[in-house]
Amino acid sequence: MKEVQLKLINTESFDSIEKARKSKVCFLPLTDLATNPLNTIYEDLDTKEDLDELIESIRETGLQQPLIASGSDNGGYVLLSGHRRLKALKQIFSEGVEVKYNDLTVTEEHIPVIIQHVYRTKEEQFKALVASNCYRHISKETNRKLIAEAVKIYNKQLSKGETDPGRTRDNIAKIANVSGRSVQRYVDIGKKGEPVRMKDQGKETNTPEKNTLQDDRKKLIKKMASLENRFTDLETSDFSQEDLKDFKTAAIPLINVIMQRLDIDAGEL
Repeated sequence: MKEVQLKLINTESFDSIEKARKSKVCFLPLTDLATNPLNTIYEDLDTKEDLDELIESIRETGLQQPLIASGSDNGGYVLLSGHRRLKALKQIFSEGVEVKYNDLTVTEEHIPVIIQHVYRTKEEQFKALVASNCYRHISKETNRKLIAEAVKIYNKQLSKGETDPGRTRDNIAKIANVSGRSVQRYVDIGKKGEPVRMKDQGKETNTPEKNTLQDDRKKLIKKMASLENRFTDLETSDFSQEDLKDFKTAAIPLINVIMQRLDIDAGEL
């Protein structure tokens, strides 16, 4: 890996080059930065609206945080954090708009980056990427992708006899930085020491909590069906039409809300 050279356009914001170097922020050309192939795991979290908001923010207030990258054996650098910021910068550069980072000008030749050490294995790269994205709200699909990648790493470790002691579920959860319950939901785990595999999509394991919710849902369906029958009984009884109307006015909206939240079809009643 080639030595990182600190390139400052304007050193007046620092008392000295040494202070700039201690800030750990280097300025690298855009051509030296490669996107991380593993970042596709997080693609579903990045919407066009979010990117547009980020572009507008950088235009108005500048780049608030440097990118984070890892050195690579081919002499370049692989992003760990900042894929959206890099996309935004490319768009802004194409418009000819000046971008600032603190008091420094950011150009295609001078991108502020914090360099971490070289991660030589895919497992190291994956763990570093997960750590740099740990602040993000993870969707169900992203969670599944993280676990799928962790399963590959675990099976590779298993083939080399390098797995940590303890439960298979917990080892995979540790690699993906997710809960053991999430792993159990998506992974078929056999006997200890055997390779594991992802379950077919749509065939998740029902957790006790999920089973409880399903039971509660069935009970509510029965109660609402009973309530609907009660409406019919009231209409044929001596119950006044005015009171019946008031009762329905109060009860029906509540029933509709419950049906929507539990995704109950009217045909189930």
